[in-house]
Amino acid sequence: MNAAANIEGHGAAAHTGPHLGSPVSVLELREILRILLEHRWVVLGMALAGLLLGLASAVMTTPLYRASVLLAYDPNATASLDETADRRTIRPFMANQEIIATQTGMLYSDALSRRVAEQLHLVDSPKFGGTSGTREQRLDRAASRVRSGISVSSEKASLLIRLNYSAPDPAIAAKIANALAKTFIAMSLERKFSSTDYARKFLGDQLAKTQHALESSESALNQYAINSGLFRSPGQTVDGRSVEGPPISVTDLGAMETALNDATVKRIAAENAYRHGSKDSQASSTSAISTLVAQRATLQAEYSENEKLFKADYPEMRETRAKIEQLNKAIATEQGRLSSDRNSDLAAAYKSAAGEETALAAKVAQAKQRVREDRARSVRYTILQREADTNRSLYDALLQRYKEVGIAGVIGQSNISLVDPAREPQHPFRPRLFVNLSVGLAFGLLAGLASAFALYVLFDRIIDPSDVRNKLFLQVVGVIPRERGSESIASVLENPASTLTEAYYSSITSLRYARPEGLPRTVFITSSQTGEGKSTSSFAIASSCARLGMNVLLIDADLRRPTFSNSASSQPGFAHLLASGDALAPLVVKSATENLSLLPVGAPAGSPAELLSSARLPAVLAEASGQFDLVVLDGPPVLGLTDAPLLGSVADATLLVVESRRTRIGTANDTVRRLRDAGASIFGVILTKVSRGNAGYGYYDSYTYGAGEPFDSDDRGRFRPQGVQQDKA
Repeated sequence: MNAAANIEGHGAAAHTGPHLGSPVSVLELREILRILLEHRWVVLGMALAGLLLGLASAVMTTPLYRASVLLAYDPNATASLDETADRRTIRPFMANQEIIATQTGMLYSDALSRRVAEQLHLVDSPKFGGTSGTREQRLDRAASRVRSGISVSSEKASLLIRLNYSAPDPAIAAKIANALAKTFIAMSLERKFSSTDYARKFLGDQLAKTQHALESSESALNQYAINSGLFRSPGQTVDGRSVEGPPISVTDLGAMETALNDATVKRIAAENAYRHGSKDSQASSTSAISTLVAQRATLQAEYSENEKLFKADYPEMRETRAKIEQLNKAIATEQGRLSSDRNSDLAAAYKSAAGEETALAAKVAQAKQRVREDRARSVRYTILQREADTNRSLYDALLQRYKEVGIAGVIGQSNISLVDPAREPQHPFRPRLFVNLSVGLAFGLLAGLASAFALYVLFDRIIDPSDVRNKLFLQVVGVIPRERGSESIASVLENPASTLTEAYYSSITSLRYARPEGLPRTVFITSSQTGEGKSTSSFAIASSCARLGMNVLLIDADLRRPTFSNSASSQPGFAHLLASGDALAPLVVKSATENLSLLPVGAPAGSPAELLSSARLPAVLAEASGQFDLVVLDGPPVLGLTDAPLLGSVADATLLVVESRRTRIGTANDTVRRLRDAGASIFGVILTKVSRGNAGYGYYDSYTYGAGEPFDSDDRGRFRPQGVQQDKA
């Protein structure tokens, strides 16, 4: 593989690198340090301006004094009196914090500020209310001034609120802070009284309506019971409430059924006595009396026991008494029957028992009919009774709540209490010189850093070799420092100890050892624009190689604006060779530097684009490389013309000269793209006019053979080979 192939392969790799995964364009630490060092005066200036602004604000700001009041919020301060400690609902912490936030917001209210302004007569103070306008307008201004000095904060993880007030006068600050706290507590009580009064009025209205509904429902219940003839027996008291017993018809039915059963038994006994005759009537009667006496004794004992539990008019007691009376009658009847004619009375007794049974059976039937009718009427009665019970319960609840609200309103306790009143502050809390200076310095530094990076972004130029590698993805062949002086390039380059000579020798070394074949035979040197030092670099490389013993030819290939020409500008040169078939040697001019020859442009011979596009250009370069060890072409800048790409396409290697801090990255990339599109083998970049103080490139000052006069390397026309004079500045 030849040298051109090697260089082309290297250029292709560098060209495709960014597309295949080149380093991401990010600011590394070294890059950030370089940017900050480059714009250090901007950063320092902004920081100084920030310090001055902080100092000015501290000096010009009116001192403010801040008085603080500590308030406490107690969520259980106004709990209902009927709520015991174990019945009170414990609010969660977040709910209390929401209440604290609400109280904090209320301290900023306009109503509070207006109340304080009126209480302290701040309306009449020129500092608060002013001197113009109506009283209402002055009150608005005073309230706004009071509100502007308020700052409220809540203590962390507590129910404490700190109220601060700031004012130029410490006495006024303490006075207004205490007034704000006391007025806020008073307004809290007023809001409570207002809400209690409203609640009492509301509950009173509801209580009156409920009472009227209760009276109406009870009246309707009683009227329905009277109209329907539905009466109930007295009930029992359950949970302090009287519960009605069953209807009287049900009670009467039970008593009649019992009497009917007894009459049936009596009728059966009389019938048996009548049918069996009177032969054992005496014994039967005696036995019957004994039985009745035993039954009466049993009932009397039972009645005595029940008297301990029930009243005399209780249905069961009345029923027992009725049975005892019946037994008494039965015993008396039996005893009378013994004293009369037993035989004649048996029939009468039987008939009497049968008649009694029949009468009781009729009454039982009537009682059952009455019970059925009462049950039908009880449906409506139950509905009316339920409505009355509901109204009674609602009335009792409203009455109880009405009493509680009345008692709570009389107590008048607020949830907010004053813990620490405000005291007159002794020292101003604002301005704070150290804080102002710190803030000013911080903002100044931030502004300076932002300005530095903004300048870096807005003026994205190539500055040092790292920019060449990271942004153009090309190797750096040489780094040429910026020199200032009046000496010519030729005289400076003759001094082997000068920094310029060292820099270009370093570039030649990079060219020689960058590939196995050594130094290229033809080197084309160009730039993106004029004034970047390409002609200086062309002469420096050519003369330095000549001093190393190489036979070097420097061709002025800028056909539009030639750099060098001989004393007779009409004589043929490089342009003539491209337009004719003449030999090269007669047109070459010797220079003052040994082993260095120059081929100037000579007299114009046609269109530069046509001349460079002809087949003579490769032939001329081939002839020159056959006669010289190194051919250096000082070409035109790329700009928007086709000259430089045509020259780069025929040279073995192309060097791109880039001026530090001037050439924009986009411009350099466009130049590289145009050269590569034409087939040029871009070997690398010579970075010129690099600042001596630039990070990492100050070694030219620290390591040198001796001191020389500084000079500017932008010497387009300051050097003049022997027999050659400058054509352009």
